Amino acid sequence: MICLGGSDCERGIYDMAQVKIVTDSAQDFEPKFLESLGITVVPLNVHFGDESFKDGYELRGKAFYEKLVSSAHIARTSQPSPWDFELVFDRLSADGSAVLAITLSSALSGTYQSAIIARQALPDRQIEVIDSKCASGMYGVMAILAQEMSDEGKSLDEIAAFVNRMRDSAVTVFCVDTLDYLARNGRIGKAAHFLGTLLNMKPVLSLDKEGYVTAIERVRGKDKVIPRMVEIAKERLAGEEEVYLCISHADAPREAALLKERAQAGFSVTRFFETEIGAIIGTHTGPGTLALLAIPARLI
Repeated sequence: MICLGGSDCERGIYDMAQVKIVTDSAQDFEPKFLESLGITVVPLNVHFGDESFKDGYELRGKAFYEKLVSSAHIARTSQPSPWDFELVFDRLSADGSAVLAITLSSALSGTYQSAIIARQALPDRQIEVIDSKCASGMYGVMAILAQEMSDEGKSLDEIAAFVNRMRDSAVTVFCVDTLDYLARNGRIGKAAHFLGTLLNMKPVLSLDKEGYVTAIERVRGKDKVIPRMVEIAKERLAGEEEVYLCISHADAPREAALLKERAQAGFSVTRFFETEIGAIIGTHTGPGTLALLAIPARLI
């Protein structure tokens, strides 16, 4: 559209305006899938020695876990830079659109802070950044639902309030095969007292309201972990029967299927999502991790 100025030009610009949703790759939904919905994904990075890969785009799935286990180098991760976010925010808001970014928990990564710095570099734009205080598929679901609200024409304030309600009521319960990965990467949080020999005990963990890893209990034997995870989620949801449910797993499709079956028997599942844990969260939790993520359906 060629515009010579005046109110017609302004109307032309703002006819295209909407709320554009941004998230980062540690939410673990495949970037191409989110992009097909209209969501922009800013990748974190995973490093093995001198090799670096963009999470989700250059390394994901079984290839990542094979490398994690076999590499001579301990994997490490790094957040996007403020400049990475600024480029995205500037491009998406150039037509007058508002931007809502939903990031990995600030207790686990500096990603949120990078996004905040980027927002401050564009003070004349409508940009909101929300610390999800969550990890993996939980805030991926938030981004998907936020995009659906944007598609319905909701305002930035309406969508941000909606995401904050979901965040404050979200429940995350997960188990890991070993605490070694959390410990070596410094993400053990309030679960440090679980370190040591577990003797066939499987640690069941959570993210607290501030997004830190916290211990719940040890469960003896793999066959008891999945039922207990569902029980704990039900306890934490305080009688909420109808939920939006997400199962995330780290190269453990059989166990994920069992968790899905058990969770669907324990809850009335209004909507179900499933994703494989990617390179960022997987670096810190290791293969075999299972996560049950739920939001009360009445909030949606």
